[in-house]
Amino acid sequence: MRAAVFEDVGVLSIKKVERPQIERPDHVLIEVELCSICGTDVHIMNDPPGYIATKGTILGHELVGKIIEVGEEVTTVKLGDRVVVNPNDYCGACSYCKNNLPNFCENIEAMGIDVDGGFAEIVRTSEKVVFKISEDVPAGVAAFAEPLACLLNGTEKIRIQPSDSVVVIGAGTIGLMFVQMAKAAGASPIIVSEPSELRRQYALEVGADFAVDPRETDLSSFVTEHTEIGADYSIEVVGSEMMQAINCTRKGGTVLLFGVNGNAVPSVVQSKITQSEIRVQGTWLANASFPKAVKVLESGVLDLEKLITHTLPLEDTLDGIDLLRKGEGVEILIDPRK
Repeated sequence: MRAAVFEDVGVLSIKKVERPQIERPDHVLIEVELCSICGTDVHIMNDPPGYIATKGTILGHELVGKIIEVGEEVTTVKLGDRVVVNPNDYCGACSYCKNNLPNFCENIEAMGIDVDGGFAEIVRTSEKVVFKISEDVPAGVAAFAEPLACLLNGTEKIRIQPSDSVVVIGAGTIGLMFVQMAKAAGASPIIVSEPSELRRQYALEVGADFAVDPRETDLSSFVTEHTEIGADYSIEVVGSEMMQAINCTRKGGTVLLFGVNGNAVPSVVQSKITQSEIRVQGTWLANASFPKAVKVLESGVLDLEKLITHTLPLEDTLDGIDLLRKGEGVEILIDPRK
C-alpha cells in the first residue's frame, strides 16, 4: 500500500510499504477515509524537530475510516463499521492506567509517532481505542474526533461559564475549536491572538469578538482594555507563549496550556503567578473524552466543516504540512484513496 513515511529529520517519503496484518487477537484493520494534518506533524517535520517521532514510522493520527478486518477476540466492532481512533493506545496495566489516567500510560504507543499512523491506505490498531461514529457525519468532520477529544479533556479542567472572558493564543484548528466551544458556553469577550491573517479571519467567522496580530498589537494591553482586569481564562495553544498567557489573565484567573513545542523554553516570572494567584493548568491528550467527542460531532453543534481549507491526495502530504506551518491553511485533510 502507499504511505507517507517519516525517514529522517525533515524527510517524508511517499512510497509503497507492506500492508499491515492482524498480529494480535484484539487488533483491527481500518481502511482510512481521511486523516488530517496536526500541528504535531509539523513539529515532527521541523529541523530541528519540536516533537520526536520514530524514524521509519508512517505519520498521521487524526483519522476516520472503516473496519475491514478484525482479530478473533474483537467483539465491540465488526466489518464495515465506521470508526474514529484514539491514536494513543494505552496498556491498561501500568500504575497510571489503573488510576484511570490512560493519557499518562507508561507504555503508551502513539500512532504516527511510535507506531505506524493514518497517512496510509490502511492502519492497524487495537479494539479498545476505536469508537463507532455515524455514517451521517461527513468524513471531514469525523476527522476532527481526535483533536476534539483532546480539547474536551482541557475544557473539563476550566469550565467556562456565560459572561466569562476568554483569550485564545493560536488560531489553528484547536484554537478555533476552543473559540467555538467558548462561544457555545456564552463567553464574552473572546479575544484571539494569531499572526496569520487567514486564521484571524476564521476566528472572527466562528465566534471570536476580536482577533489581533501579536506582532502589531500588545496583547496584554488589548485584553486589559476590553476586560478591565484581564481575562478569566487564557488558553495557550501554540506551546511557546506561556508568559503571554499569564500576562493576559486577571488575578485569580486560569491559564490552560494545551500547545506543545519541545524547542520552546519560555522565561516565566514566577512572582506574577504567585502574587496574582493565577492557576496554571496543563492538559494532555484525551482521557475518557472520545465518546463525548463523537456525540458532539454527531450533534452538529460545532460548525467544523467551515474550518476545512484543503483536502489533498497522499502524494501532497508534505505540501500540506508546509501550508500548515506557514499559517496558510487551517484543517488540512489527506485522502489516501486519491
